[in-house]
Amino acid sequence: MLLPFRSRNMFQPLPRVCCGLLSALLVLAAPAAEAAPSKKSSKSSRKGASKTPPAAQPAPAQPAPEPAAAPAPAAEAKPAPAPAVETKAAEAPARPVRESKPAAEARPAPAPRASRSAAAEAKAPPAAPGRMRVGVSPDLFLEGAQLTGVQHIDTARLDESFGYSAGFLSVTAWLTTPVPTVSERLRVGAGVRIFGNYAASGGQQYGFGILNEAFVSGEYGLPVADKTEVIFAGRAGFSFLIPGLEFAETIRNLQAQGVNVWSVPRVGWLVGPSLGARRRMSDRIWLRADLLGQVGAQYLFATSQEISGFRYSKNWSTLGLRLGLSFGAEFSL
Repeated sequence: MLLPFRSRNMFQPLPRVCCGLLSALLVLAAPAAEAAPSKKSSKSSRKGASKTPPAAQPAPAQPAPEPAAAPAPAAEAKPAPAPAVETKAAEAPARPVRESKPAAEARPAPAPRASRSAAAEAKAPPAAPGRMRVGVSPDLFLEGAQLTGVQHIDTARLDESFGYSAGFLSVTAWLTTPVPTVSERLRVGAGVRIFGNYAASGGQQYGFGILNEAFVSGEYGLPVADKTEVIFAGRAGFSFLIPGLEFAETIRNLQAQGVNVWSVPRVGWLVGPSLGARRRMSDRIWLRADLLGQVGAQYLFATSQEISGFRYSKNWSTLGLRLGLSFGAEFSL
């Protein structure tokens, strides 16, 4: 039975309505399918990153009628790692706790030690270079000299000159003190040197007696190494000869002939430089060695008188160069 014309027109729009509904369902299903993978990626990013507060979790995506709203959940999932930086920044302030150790307070600790050492130095006695010193040394020497002697009896002249050499051993003792007003390295002092029996040897054998010297000295010490210094020194003084041996016999013979000669010590002079080295062994002991050069003269006879109507005069003197090597020690007082 055929439907009437009105009912046939009523069922004709149904296919159009069904097509519209199907297209709407497809549009709604597409955002949901795209949102599912984004949820999985957000979960994996949450596991890889550090723990984040619950507030940072993105809200679940809601289906939207428009396709343009679909990428919104992915954009919200990207800033998820930001809280990890915040947690590191939150942990960073823990470093000042290490710096707050009392290391800065421990540094000033040496200050009391320095003050103690300074106090100890203030209480300590003055340094040894500023004290008086005594020294002693044996000396090996060699001398070349000339005795100039002339004897006059009226017009007769008798030359009694001869050259000689001497040498062996002598002993020197000295005392020095610093001169801080001029220089801390400068020292002055005085000393004595004992030769014992002084006799001519070589071509002429003649004994003079016991020779001694007294001198003043000055020295300047120049440091050249650890505990070692070079010494530039000089001395000048007088010599004293106590007549003995052949010289004493000559005096007795002249006295027997009526010549006014005395048996008193004969005097002379000396001057000379020296170069040496000195090494400190302790605060109060020094060892030193010196090369000595010395020129000296000795006056033996200088008499002139009239004996039994005859004019008589006799003049003797010596002039010599003495070289020596000494090894000694100094002790601080």
